[in-house]
Amino acid sequence: MNRIVAASLGQPFLIILMTLLLTGAGARSLDRLPVDAYPDLSPPIVEIITQWPGHAAEEVERLVTVPVELAMNGIPKTANTRSISLYGLSDVIITFQDGTDNNFARQEVFNRLGDASLPSGVTPSVSPLSAPSGLIYRYVLQSPDRSAMDLKTLEAWTIEPQYRSVPGVADDSGFGGGTMQYQVLLDQAKIAAVGLSAVQVEASLAANNGNAGGGFYSQGGQFYYVRGLGRMETLEDISNVVLAVHDGTPILLKDVGRVVIGIAPRLGEFGYEKKDDAVEGVILLRTGEKTQDVLKRVEQKTKQLNDEILPKDVKVVPFYDRSDLIALTTKIVEDNLLRGMLLVVVILIFFLYDFRAGLIVATTIPLALLFAFICLDVQNASANLLSIGAVDFGILVDAAVVMVENIYRQISERRGTTLNIKEIIREAAAEVDRPLFYAVAVIVVSFLPIYVLSGPSGTLFKPMADTMIFALVGSLIVTVTLLPVLCAWFMRKGVNERRNVIFEAIKSVYIKGLDFCLAHPWGTTLASTILLVGSLLLIPRIGAEFMPQLDEGALWVRATMPYTISFDESAKITPKVRDILRSFPEVTTVASELGRPDDGTDSTGFFNVEFYVGLKPYSQWTGTYRTKAALTEAINQKLQAFPGIMFNYTQPAEDAVDEAETGLKSALAVKVFGSDLNMLEQKGKAIKQLLEKVRGIRDVTLVQELGQPSLTIKINRAQIARYGLNVADINGLIQTAIGGDVATQVVQQEKQFDLVVRLERQYRDNPEEIGNILVTTPAGQQIPLKQFADIQVTNGASFIYRQDNSRYIGVQFSVEGRDLAGAVGDAIQRVNDKIKLPQGYRLDWGGEYTEYTASRAQLNVILPLTLALIFLLLFTLYSNFKFPFITVLGVLLSAPVGGIVALWLTNTPFSVSSGIGFLALFGVSVQTAVVYISYVNELRRGGVVLNEAIRQGAILRLRPIMMTALVAALGLLPAALATGVGTDTQRPFALVIVSGLFTRLLISVFLMPALYALVARPDDRLEV
Repeated sequence: MNRIVAASLGQPFLIILMTLLLTGAGARSLDRLPVDAYPDLSPPIVEIITQWPGHAAEEVERLVTVPVELAMNGIPKTANTRSISLYGLSDVIITFQDGTDNNFARQEVFNRLGDASLPSGVTPSVSPLSAPSGLIYRYVLQSPDRSAMDLKTLEAWTIEPQYRSVPGVADDSGFGGGTMQYQVLLDQAKIAAVGLSAVQVEASLAANNGNAGGGFYSQGGQFYYVRGLGRMETLEDISNVVLAVHDGTPILLKDVGRVVIGIAPRLGEFGYEKKDDAVEGVILLRTGEKTQDVLKRVEQKTKQLNDEILPKDVKVVPFYDRSDLIALTTKIVEDNLLRGMLLVVVILIFFLYDFRAGLIVATTIPLALLFAFICLDVQNASANLLSIGAVDFGILVDAAVVMVENIYRQISERRGTTLNIKEIIREAAAEVDRPLFYAVAVIVVSFLPIYVLSGPSGTLFKPMADTMIFALVGSLIVTVTLLPVLCAWFMRKGVNERRNVIFEAIKSVYIKGLDFCLAHPWGTTLASTILLVGSLLLIPRIGAEFMPQLDEGALWVRATMPYTISFDESAKITPKVRDILRSFPEVTTVASELGRPDDGTDSTGFFNVEFYVGLKPYSQWTGTYRTKAALTEAINQKLQAFPGIMFNYTQPAEDAVDEAETGLKSALAVKVFGSDLNMLEQKGKAIKQLLEKVRGIRDVTLVQELGQPSLTIKINRAQIARYGLNVADINGLIQTAIGGDVATQVVQQEKQFDLVVRLERQYRDNPEEIGNILVTTPAGQQIPLKQFADIQVTNGASFIYRQDNSRYIGVQFSVEGRDLAGAVGDAIQRVNDKIKLPQGYRLDWGGEYTEYTASRAQLNVILPLTLALIFLLLFTLYSNFKFPFITVLGVLLSAPVGGIVALWLTNTPFSVSSGIGFLALFGVSVQTAVVYISYVNELRRGGVVLNEAIRQGAILRLRPIMMTALVAALGLLPAALATGVGTDTQRPFALVIVSGLFTRLLISVFLMPALYALVARPDDRLEV
């Protein structure tokens, strides 16, 4: 290290040139570095969506979901397989282990999908390569006079292909509006009069819609294609299709029914502000892409669509743009960083009483960060709120503080001597360079165990560890190269260390306390131990959770209505809820999603309505409510006007991630696994009643799987055999006449629209009319359907949830006003005591609680591992056990006290964020001990007697120790005190470090000399 310092002093212009190159390269890397608000916390997921219109949940499960699950069994690196079967839809989600390559996972699924034995005509599809939190852009189509169906057609055939062509976009999924269809509505009496059936009409339409290729011929030296044009293009073409000929008279379609342009049966509806039926587009980010880059391309495409492609009366209007969240969180991080930097500079100048020295130390901050940005750019990484916002400038300048303080003191002491300034700097650097290297190495080591973390906690904190380690390496390089050169330039005329009255007063009080502690080293150690034990007694009162909520600056409100509610009834309630949400002045935009989109990407029903609620920046809230929690409570109070509807509140991206984690519409759930749906529902209801009595548990909802009314048509085989009919004949009639079957497609340029055949509504809207539908027998007889089948209303399953090849029922809940671990722990105890499950049934507490238990187990390993690594590094430094032992012991007795007390005082539960804060705290706290012990060893090697060296070392190193501790603490103080969007995750981390460093400083300046006095002996091996 000293050779590096000497070489730098010998080549100052080379060092300045390298600094300029670092600045330029760092600025370029910063400009290229993509920044996102939050990292993607979800594991690799592949979703298989299979639509089978008209079929009940039990059929979908038995004939689609189970075969798909069986085909997927045994895929390598699978964590779990979940599915939901509901009316007309199967959704199978395969979750892979963290770190699994997404392309590998998708390829494995594609390879096995062909092995699934599915009903004829049923084709599964794999969802786009996008994470659950990949929703980055929402827009609504607006036009003064176009219908929702027209806008939906534009969305499906013009806009979605344009956005999907944007590099980095995984998908653009439309929601809302009616899907346009050509519909043939048959008159039951008329088709019976001519001896036809709906199935025969369907076959005739399919046979009368097509073009033919007739090869080619040559004539007159030219080449001619032969084409037969027979496709239907207009309503008139369809109406004139010949169905049959009776006595030489053609029976046309218009003779037995009418042809109209209508919309497909609605699966969902999108509402925006005051408009009840609007059209939305949802753009998903492809996994692995950088959000900012893709958003820029998406915004350019939006401009192109509005200016050049769409009709002039249609506009794409974005109402959710992830770049807004990125900009907001970036602004908060910048403000915190600037405040932290200012506090650091103020502390430096205060202690050194020299503006030059303070600025020299402060140059380390931007250069270390630029070095980190270069390293991040080289590894093609991205930054986020936590990875940048949790950077502690004080930690970055700790080595620089010790280096410059020692140089400053040496130059001041040798003022008036003939020694060369460079020689003074080299000797001063030689006193501290080795302990500084090890001190920085210890801090780096304290971050290394973060790489052991897996799951969401690892994903969240590894980028922070990358940034801190790179910045620490950069700060050490700057400290031993540039800072000595700057000191040689700006202090070449010497320095006059002025008397700092405040510090002298602190020093005077300290000396008295130090002498007392050195006279009673065992008492000092005992007192420190008592303080630690007292703080540890607070831990049961602190509580625990997995992770603080990542505030997105918006609300996502979910309304759960009765499970059997109709679309029409749900569509009446939704605008009323939207109006209430819009009535709050803090709200900017309200959009609603009722049911599911046509592509089946959200497996839910008409009972489920989700509301996006955009909010003004918190700084603009001037009304009654000043916090998001207060606003949410006020909204909830107003929404109680809808009895029987359960409302819960989360955030847009958080909601998607929670659903991916649990498979349900909640971050927390208990699942009961078993085979019988009735038994599952019985146990689920019992668990729900118990959970409602647990303090802190709110919004308890049983996922109702049974109770869906259905009209069953049970075919009498003996009766149909008597008339020469097959089951397929009856089923075909049911599917076509009642459900509506796609006969063919009508092609208009690049657009294709389904041509659907069914009976007029009055012939199929109640059980009696359905029973009167006429069945045409091979003999030409027309006999009512009720003669061939037993028609009755029964109850069946609304949903069937499965996980790892077993059915389950879920009880969803949330935790408010209490820590997660305490609330769920009480719930588990009550359920285990009261609920007895039959053989073959089991319970699983999933979601965020699973992540909490997993992260707690990981922290239980990495905290001792960190201390072990620190001890090993210190042993390498001192070549004995006693000095590493007292260093680690001193850290354990002093550093955790402040962190634990701060968590208790601020009512902040222990989480992964605060756990990582303790890791960083241990590393930073070691630095002050290393600075002290190394200097005492240096004094002892110079001939100072043991007791005097202990005392003198403590007094002379008080200033650098106070400076390093205070700048490290104050550098993160703005982050510890910050509120608003994006501050929740970093606040526990910063709070632990700031408060821990204060108690570490107050205790260690007395404790470390006492511990040294207890273990030191005259024959010690003294390494510095």
